Amino acid sequence: QSSETERKQMAVGRGLRFCYYASRGVCFRGESCMFLHGDICDMCGLQALHPMDAAQREDHIRACIEAHEKDMELSFAVQRGMDKVCGICMEVVYEKANPNDRRFGILSNCNHTFCIRCIRRWRSARQFDNRIIKSCPQCRVTSDLVVPSEFWVEEEEEKQKLIQQYKEAMSNKACRYFAEGRGNCPFGDTCFYKHEYPEGWGDEPPGPGGGSFGAYWHQLVEPVRMGEGDMLY
Repeated sequence: QSSETERKQMAVGRGLRFCYYASRGVCFRGESCMFLHGDICDMCGLQALHPMDAAQREDHIRACIEAHEKDMELSFAVQRGMDKVCGICMEVVYEKANPNDRRFGILSNCNHTFCIRCIRRWRSARQFDNRIIKSCPQCRVTSDLVVPSEFWVEEEEEKQKLIQQYKEAMSNKACRYFAEGRGNCPFGDTCFYKHEYPEGWGDEPPGPGGGSFGAYWHQLVEPVRMGEGDMLY
């Protein structure tokens, strides 16, 4: 133990760098290694604590605690959804055959459980009017937004955070109906996607419907917001 301590003190005195291998597991050179082997962190089990640098030790331990807390939050999030059954197909969401379907479709205004595939199908049905397809299949409460999530979320604060993050992500994606001013988005100012004209069009870009491309867009039926996350109205 004393020889190891002396070796570390000498390494620190020479200003040696941390050993890459020791800080990530095991160094095959052992005591003959020319680089600094740190003290073992009780949180991560790695030799990642500088023997003589209190600030580095504190920063590393804090980072380990934060990582541990995130891992715990992830475990709890997975546990919350383990037994959740889709109210349409009646299958456990995490046990669906297709891995891509093992996600929840979180309705903005109610807490009934649906897999993303089923709720997308429900909200894209053409045989019902818009008011019905925007309603929850179980409680009939209207939700303007369906958010895809790998984890089950129902607490209001968590849900609002998820919705806000999703809206921000959508706002960075170009609206396919607006099509840089060549099309016509029926959702107007309420659209969650980005309405942006291409550079060089000036302050008064051509209106939708101009040119052969515009004629194509006017042939579109009233759209339903489909895509990653299901922006159905």
